[in-house]
Amino acid sequence: MLHGSSIAHVVRDGVQSYILSIVRLHDISTSSLLNTFLKTYKVESFKKGDIILGQDREPDCAYIVKKGVIKTYNITLKGEEKPIGFNVVGDIIPLAWVFNKISKSLYFYEALNNCQVYKIPKDELRTFINSNIDVMSEVLDRVVQRGLIHTTHINALEQSKASDKILYTVHFLALYFGHDVKTDLVEIPIPITQQDIANFTGLTRETISVELKKLVTKKIIVIKRTYYVVRTDKLNELLDDEYERRLIR
Repeated sequence: MLHGSSIAHVVRDGVQSYILSIVRLHDISTSSLLNTFLKTYKVESFKKGDIILGQDREPDCAYIVKKGVIKTYNITLKGEEKPIGFNVVGDIIPLAWVFNKISKSLYFYEALNNCQVYKIPKDELRTFINSNIDVMSEVLDRVVQRGLIHTTHINALEQSKASDKILYTVHFLALYFGHDVKTDLVEIPIPITQQDIANFTGLTRETISVELKKLVTKKIIVIKRTYYVVRTDKLNELLDDEYERRLIR
């Protein structure tokens, strides 16, 4: 079982390998320098369901999440919601716009629960990041972590069976957004509904309901309102990929 950002030295069948463990987004600490900088800017509050930033809109400022979880998603021509991911405390949105890679927001940003965000002029934030190596390193850590999140999400979506898609999605959420409650027990503190999971996987809500009940019966997950607690030892037994099993805590 791997923890933090340490490197685990694994010996299996006489073969040595080095596996870098996953660092969850909430484990990436916000530097005291950045915290001091943020205190000088306005904080805006949003209620659950509020749109923080619309799709195809030019932002008037950058946002840094102070509290809560923000859902990022696209709306298809048929009006279907297609989630992209989640933004948690310390995330900058929209990051690509801050660094002049896009001129408008590519997605919708919606408060998944009651949220607070710092509002910072783009040029002031960029100047601050570029002039402080520790803050730049922190931003890079988050960018790398986002890359890992997206590839793990793709891996879940590529599973051919609905049951495996959901299993790997639970694994993905526990891996990157979970909190360790105790050994082999991880809580996913994102208030995600069955419909959210359906949108996230491309399956129907009815299929999600059936498959989650199976995971509950197998004692892999416990559902607490819209939060999930995962038995990672039980989850590991069902994962096909040895590398994936070694990453989960």
